[in-house]
Amino acid sequence: MSITVAMALFPSEAIIYRNILKEFESISGTRVNLVTETYGDILHLLFAQSRAGRGPFDLVEIDIAVLGQAREGVQTLPQSMLATVRAVFPEPAWKVGIVGNQLYFVPHRIMWQAMIYNRLRVPRPPTNWDELAQFARAHPNKLALKGGLYEGIVCDAMPFVWEAGGDELEPTSTDTLTALDFLAGLGPLLNVRSAVFREMSVLEAQARGEVWIHFNWPFAMRYLYEKGLAPAVELSAPVPIGPKGRATILGGGYLGIPRFAPHPHAAELFLRFLLTREVQQRLARELGWLNVLPEQSDTEARMLYDGFIAMRPYIRARATVPNYTGLSNRWQRALEALLFRNVPAAIAVQPVADWVGALRYEKSRPVS
Repeated sequence: MSITVAMALFPSEAIIYRNILKEFESISGTRVNLVTETYGDILHLLFAQSRAGRGPFDLVEIDIAVLGQAREGVQTLPQSMLATVRAVFPEPAWKVGIVGNQLYFVPHRIMWQAMIYNRLRVPRPPTNWDELAQFARAHPNKLALKGGLYEGIVCDAMPFVWEAGGDELEPTSTDTLTALDFLAGLGPLLNVRSAVFREMSVLEAQARGEVWIHFNWPFAMRYLYEKGLAPAVELSAPVPIGPKGRATILGGGYLGIPRFAPHPHAAELFLRFLLTREVQQRLARELGWLNVLPEQSDTEARMLYDGFIAMRPYIRARATVPNYTGLSNRWQRALEALLFRNVPAAIAVQPVADWVGALRYEKSRPVS
């Protein structure tokens, strides 16, 4: 028997991953055909298989941001799997795969953001919002956000909203506006390329010394380490704490079994293999994933990822709504207007508020 699995792996990751698959193939006698696609393409493939009522995929990896949209295309998973998931992953990570009492998705790789800083230029990284603002005023152009018109701008901004007590589904609340006003104050002080920065471009700017502080995912430390810049120059630190606590955004891929998977039972066995602590530790060690990072004993690894380890108790998932893309697109435009076009917060978020209002109206309508 063989199963076909679609995952959003980089080519270098896929080579390592295939070596891990060999262990499962040896134990189970089941061959795993690994197909690598982007998260967006995997979502399209899942929907195509669902519409057709047939297809080749037994297991798919879905971006956490669109789990609400993808849920209709996957089967529910056995409740017995929940205990295993809970033993491996922190609560916010496994809870996002549950709707009601049903488990639809399990974490595959989880990650969250921390602050990346130049320890030579910034010997004491900012620990709170006031210190971050002081840094920005003292060093214009050295703080950066991933401000390109894409999901990254939401990932950078939303932890500030949460740290103020706000919520992405409450865009006009006092707490949310407090966070947005703070970000608006940082806008003119940001690196001028923030309006187009994405994960890699801002990281490369940090590596060149153009940026001294930005927020990014754990792959950033691996990239800097391979360039010889970490930990000698670059390190990670917690996201500066806000007026109502600390928060970081949860990211990563989740696995689900499509409704019309040809071999759902074999796919379930493969899922259970991936969820073993031994395999999770291997994924963390060989691919640099954060899944079980706090258990790593390597001193240099802990030094590199210190900020990420510190943020583990404060991870938070984005809203799981049926059309997250619609919500995100409106937040992206609102944040772009706020940060780079000086549009007041209350005005910038009004399209978000209108969208959320329409969503709630649809939910409240009686079914005819």
